[in-house]
Amino acid sequence: MIKYSRLKIGGDVMANIYLDYAATSRKHFDIIEKNLNILKEIYANPSSGHTLGKKNAKLARESREKIANFINATSEEIIFTSGGTESNNTVFNHVLSRFNSGEVIISSIEHPSVKSSAKHLEKYGFKIHELDVDETGSINIDELEEKINDNTVLISIMLANNETGVLNPIKEISELIVDKDILLHSDIVQAFGKVEIDVKELGLDFASVSAHKIGSLNNFGFLYAKNGDVEPFILGGGQENGLRSGTSDLLGTLILADCTEETLSSIPKLRELKNYFISKLEQSGIEFEVNGSVKNSLPNILNIYFKNIEAQRLITYLDAQSIYISGGSACSSGNIKGSRIITEMYNIERAAHSVRISVGFDITKDDIDEVITKIDKLEKRLIERN
Repeated sequence: MIKYSRLKIGGDVMANIYLDYAATSRKHFDIIEKNLNILKEIYANPSSGHTLGKKNAKLARESREKIANFINATSEEIIFTSGGTESNNTVFNHVLSRFNSGEVIISSIEHPSVKSSAKHLEKYGFKIHELDVDETGSINIDELEEKINDNTVLISIMLANNETGVLNPIKEISELIVDKDILLHSDIVQAFGKVEIDVKELGLDFASVSAHKIGSLNNFGFLYAKNGDVEPFILGGGQENGLRSGTSDLLGTLILADCTEETLSSIPKLRELKNYFISKLEQSGIEFEVNGSVKNSLPNILNIYFKNIEAQRLITYLDAQSIYISGGSACSSGNIKGSRIITEMYNIERAAHSVRISVGFDITKDDIDEVITKIDKLEKRLIERN
């Protein structure tokens, strides 16, 4: 486990406190280096028939099994992709390939790759329903039940929201449709590695994962497809049992397996840091409220409304001191507007005063103390000016 060093700019030593793990995790360079060393002498294409290829295929097979076990899936149900966006698109392509028409249910707080894919289906005559969320950040299961009918072919609801960390009732959704011919997909990108996930217990047909959220490599991830039943989205050499073509990424597979194990083991620490952040805010006297549910959420994400501080002012102020937070999702390139999710949950004014803080493996309680001291200082300065 590495600890990122502080930044030295000129003669000043800056904080270098990274609290934007929900956008992307800092890398587990120790794990990356370990696996690079493994491949230095034996690397080859796992699809090759020679001895080196077979050795690489064995490594890939073992890591695939390890990853599958983390979510109670089989190796045949894990399809490696370039990440969550491709995995989400693959599911909607599957629907387009298998059904001539139908209705699809998503939530208003889905990742853009889900919302855009759903919008694309409308061009082919599919009807899309968007569920609202309440102030806890979760969908209303009764509203969902009202939308389900004989024409429903897919329900796609994220397990954990990427801005608030709030968990949706996926198991309850699957119980609603257990006797219906409806596919259930969940974007589990934020939740993977942060909570225990059992795709069988959740009743999922599909689940999407990105590796970079847990300190692994960018442009890698996987799609869980129940029984390996999914229409190929990318065609070519027939890798991934013909379900996703492209040269196998052995390094990505090895690193993802190890990073998942590491992240799962850190869940208690992440929860402790999150609770510590809230308790220290309460002790400071800073006027704040947590957006969404604290209890029913991931252990590493906090979305906080600061009554007296605009989000962009706080982000800029902390950034100047090498402390990094965000105003919401980084999935829309360069977006610094008030969070769409918080606007959906509350209103645009609250969104303009809300920031996302997400902890990770290199954060300490001392880091949190330093951040809260600086927020307190800024709030006092703004109140004095007014």
